Amino acid sequence: MGLTLEISSDQLLNALLQLSADEKIRIAERLKAAATTEKWRMLSQQLPDAPEISMEEIVAEVKAARKQRHQNPK
Repeated sequence: MGLTLEISSDQLLNALLQLSADEKIRIAERLKAAATTEKWRMLSQQLPDAPEISMEEIVAEVKAARKQRHQNPK
């Protein structure tokens, strides 16, 4: 048997504000991690599909960019 309780976001916030500083920090860190995950999920849906790229291709591109930058310093 479970218990369901409906509370508003203001009521929840007021309850959270009564917690100790350590508990607030712990909950804030967990909420931030959850929010970051959700933001990434939403952003990744907006990104275009791109073909897979191998690590070798990434390294080659980085090397080429660095070589060009060192040949043409600003």
